[in-house]
Amino acid sequence: MRKNFLISSWLFGFGNSISSPLVSLYIYVTSSTFYALKFILFNSLFILMSYFIAGYILSIKTKVLSLYKIGISLYITFYLLLALLNVNSYKLVDLISVIYGFAQGFYWFGWDVIFYNTPRKMEFFNKSSYLGYLTTLLAPAIYGIVLSIFHNTGYIILFILSSLILLTVILLVEDIKVNVKLNLKKSFSVITRNENYKYTMVALALVAGYNYVVGNLNPILMYKIFSGNYTFFSITNYILGLISLLSVYFIRGKIINKVRHNYVVLFSSLLLVVATFFILLYPLVYLIFYSFFSPLIYPIIDVHNWNNIERNLLLPYLINRQIFLNISRIMASLMDIYVVNVDTGIIILIPLLITASVIFYSWRMKV
Repeated sequence: MRKNFLISSWLFGFGNSISSPLVSLYIYVTSSTFYALKFILFNSLFILMSYFIAGYILSIKTKVLSLYKIGISLYITFYLLLALLNVNSYKLVDLISVIYGFAQGFYWFGWDVIFYNTPRKMEFFNKSSYLGYLTTLLAPAIYGIVLSIFHNTGYIILFILSSLILLTVILLVEDIKVNVKLNLKKSFSVITRNENYKYTMVALALVAGYNYVVGNLNPILMYKIFSGNYTFFSITNYILGLISLLSVYFIRGKIINKVRHNYVVLFSSLLLVVATFFILLYPLVYLIFYSFFSPLIYPIIDVHNWNNIERNLLLPYLINRQIFLNISRIMASLMDIYVVNVDTGIIILIPLLITASVIFYSWRMKV
């Protein structure tokens, strides 16, 4: 396992965890739910577009590091632009969505290529989760203290701090050379040649759409629960992070290899669906269930999906993954774009989660 890749991945996650969970919330606080959902939708559109461009760049320039640097530079530009625009950020939501979408597309394309060449992927996920303990302990405390003291001005401080941390990631990541050529036809059709990849990809995409929108709406929901009190918001977020860590350590880290993965995914999804209906009366119950069971769904399906990618067709598979992942994110965003209430927006997305878990469960029962 590439140690620098593991450390840089964690550092990137830490830098983003100070600000990224708050971006949609920041747009919501300074405008409305509509602008927050518009940001989510446009962002997913440009992530997809950036993957095609990144694939073309990689086909003519074999070093992955250039994509990393472009992606991180765009992340830094995005956060600094938010800091500069301040409360007027929502007025340029289209522009900031483009920058953020391209930042994610370029960075994660480079990450995908390196991760694919990383052995023992579940071990990587678990070790990165353990490093994430520090993030879970520090990030909510950092933005909680900053927002509690400086209120809306605190967002600006956090955006600048994230930019500074992300600068260090560029210096850490290792480069690898790949020799691939972009073939758009294969990028679309590769899913038809691999049955195992097809089932895991469809399931993964549906969960990705659900997680993408819900992950952005949950902070808004928590903000509304505490009526804008950032101290209670941060303390609760801290506790929910610890609950996620318990799930990763005890279930995904200790028990996962002793039970069938499809049972874990289906059981977790069903309990999360039941808990979602508590959102109308007891939203904190839903948030607790989401924190515990969400880490047991997407990462497990994702590992199976990666394990079914053919090395000689890496680039088409990477593009194909993003086609499906972002179409699902776009679909989920469109399902919610005109939703007024956050809780309703979360409930609407339940069918995506149920369908994904059933597909994954059925596939694993066949193999």
